[in-house]
Amino acid sequence: MTVTEAPRDAALEAAAAPSPSAPPTGLAAVVGSGDPRTIGKLFVGTSLLFLIASAVVGSLVGIEQYDTAGTEIFGADTTLRMFTLQATGLLFLGVLPLLVGLATAIVPLQVGAATVAFPRASAAAYWVWLVSSGLVLASYAIDGGPFGTEPEAVSLYIAGLIAVLVALAVATVSVVTTVATLRAPGMSLRRTPLFSWSMLVGGSVWLLTLPVLAGVLLVTYLDLRYGEQFLGGSGGVWNRVAWTLWQPTLYVVAVPALGIIADIVPVFARRRHQRHRSAMFLIGLAAALGFGAWAQLGATIDGSDAPAVWINEAPWQAVGFLAVVPVLGLLGLWTGTLGRGKVKLGTPLILAGMGGLLVFLGVAAGAATVIGELDLSGTTWMTGQTTLVLLGTLVVALGGVAFWAPKLYGKLLPDVLSRLGGTLVFLGALVAGIALAVAGALSQSRLVTGGATAVDSGDLDTVETLNLVSGIGLGVAALGLVVAALAMAKRRSGDGPGDDPWDGHTLEWATSSPPAVGHFATLPAITSEAPVYDARHAAAASKTEASA
Repeated sequence: MTVTEAPRDAALEAAAAPSPSAPPTGLAAVVGSGDPRTIGKLFVGTSLLFLIASAVVGSLVGIEQYDTAGTEIFGADTTLRMFTLQATGLLFLGVLPLLVGLATAIVPLQVGAATVAFPRASAAAYWVWLVSSGLVLASYAIDGGPFGTEPEAVSLYIAGLIAVLVALAVATVSVVTTVATLRAPGMSLRRTPLFSWSMLVGGSVWLLTLPVLAGVLLVTYLDLRYGEQFLGGSGGVWNRVAWTLWQPTLYVVAVPALGIIADIVPVFARRRHQRHRSAMFLIGLAAALGFGAWAQLGATIDGSDAPAVWINEAPWQAVGFLAVVPVLGLLGLWTGTLGRGKVKLGTPLILAGMGGLLVFLGVAAGAATVIGELDLSGTTWMTGQTTLVLLGTLVVALGGVAFWAPKLYGKLLPDVLSRLGGTLVFLGALVAGIALAVAGALSQSRLVTGGATAVDSGDLDTVETLNLVSGIGLGVAALGLVVAALAMAKRRSGDGPGDDPWDGHTLEWATSSPPAVGHFATLPAITSEAPVYDARHAAAASKTEASA
């Protein structure tokens, strides 16, 4: 790999630029802002609301499925649409925008940039995403969405989701470009902080995946509008979307979570990250294995829902097993870093550890999915895997919000609330994911209607109980998200957090909390991946020599 330095002209121009005028306040500061911290907070806060709603809907679906022979509360059609609403909201309205928002605020600080690349485009992406998300939800309210009965409402769902994907792609371009071109002098790619690196490689794969989904949806929209010739009508829409919630595409969503853990662990171990370049390679490998645009359900001319041609084929099986390798390797590096350090426990480390465990369990479940003899593909085993990976990523992201809260909000989050919220999400996800996986092992179909037809009569009561347990688990996760939202809204009592409350390693801890306009007055010398750590220990060594 050729290592390049960031352009120095940009840094010199930023330093020579006149001081900006005072930023606007009130509503104008929100609506008209191109400040990456404001945009990031908007993404984080709004996505959290959508996540709460998605978890509640998922809980209701699980409770409804307590009786697989009938639909006592909502009816079969409504339950099926609620299932797709939960999945759509969890991924495209929740986890992805939460990660994008966190990256929009933090990545420029980590690489020493004055702002995010294309700040106005990033701001426009948020507002387009917000309005488009509203259209997606509105389509469900008027009997649209996948399996909807109103053609216009189904078309509205597709159009709204396409706009959501475009907005997320634009926001991702801003973050990826920031890492690629706006790094501070001295910061080569090999010295990039691991969260920023994970956004560079993971975001690049997102940009190879989201446009593919948008293109497929565009074809679906045209088919629905002009005669339903070959994609199966509204019942076939979900097949065009579902592959993004399956392996291997599912895994690339979790790549930024690996970067968040990799930045938190060394700070709380109070030592450098063990084998930083090896960690970069493993995160890059995880992103490469997560490229899954090739693994889609194939459309059939007669509109039937034929099995995917790649199920149980060699490439799919290979990726399923290989995806475990980078996660295992990173777990080994993090264990070594913590084992050789002087660990101090903190909420960010605890949440990162719990979320990392869920992601690992989800990836391990994916390895079992590709074993044809187990007959797990197409069952709720895959739904449980999706739940573990996405909610595990969410728990890690909550740990990242707690870690970078001084830079996001100018405060530390209350430990009790933020830890309780993340723990509830972890426990709810663990219960729901395992319950769904066991029900899948008992042959429950992944679709929530007609799922009992393949289940042995002797296992039916067990499967129904597991469905109820999964619903309760998602309800607990929703409660945890409410608590986490309260933690973000509440200011911790006492003095401000200071510029560097955690004794951090990377450049964001060389700025004020919250960061001033332009971010950096001066930058420490960047001679490694941990310049603030280097500066702190150099200062300590100078004091020791002076006292001697």
